[in-house]
Amino acid sequence: MARAPRGTPKDPERAREAILDAAAHRFSQHGYRGTRVADVARDAGYSEALVYFHFTSKADLFRDVMGRLERENAPESRVLTPSELVARLRDAERRYHQDARWRARDAAWVEALAGDPSLLEMLRPELGATLDALERALARFDLRDDEARRHRMATMLLAVAYGTRVLRRYHVDTLSVSEAVELLGFATQAALQDLGVPVSDSTPDRVGDPTDSPHRVPNRADDALLSRDSA
Repeated sequence: MARAPRGTPKDPERAREAILDAAAHRFSQHGYRGTRVADVARDAGYSEALVYFHFTSKADLFRDVMGRLERENAPESRVLTPSELVARLRDAERRYHQDARWRARDAAWVEALAGDPSLLEMLRPELGATLDALERALARFDLRDDEARRHRMATMLLAVAYGTRVLRRYHVDTLSVSEAVELLGFATQAALQDLGVPVSDSTPDRVGDPTDSPHRVPNRADDALLSRDSA
């Protein structure tokens, strides 16, 4: 086990959370390659040695930042109805676009696809896990028990989600948050219907309130749309 550096705080868990907060901000603002551990340490108010005491590498730090964010947004474990599944995915997509911390993942994917094989390999397991989760969600409603069809539908949903995120990140005026959410909602309904599952037209717009996050990305046009949707 690594020896704690000098000046180790009395509350190591609090220090670890502060480092994760600082790293989440750095990764979202500067991308993976543009983030230095030394800058994260300075932002958190601790030594670089303490960062490496908690995290073995920048890659390890990035994985933990994303892992914490995933846990914060993990869906409830109960079995959902088809309409609730549509609402759950729409709600998750809305939160993704409105929480600035998720930009770290978008930036990392762009850097990986632009020619960083090591970063791409680091991100692949996360992509596979998301695809598996979508397939499991669709399997609950697949009356035909068609594994190949479920895989195609899950891949389609993932492609829609990632496509809207790229458009939102690099061409923000092209697509509003509400439009991105609706696209994923329509795609989810289409996937369920392709599996032979009828989806009620009275699908709730969202589950919970995404506007209460301290990391929410401000957007006046989408605020207006959200206010109209809530009326």
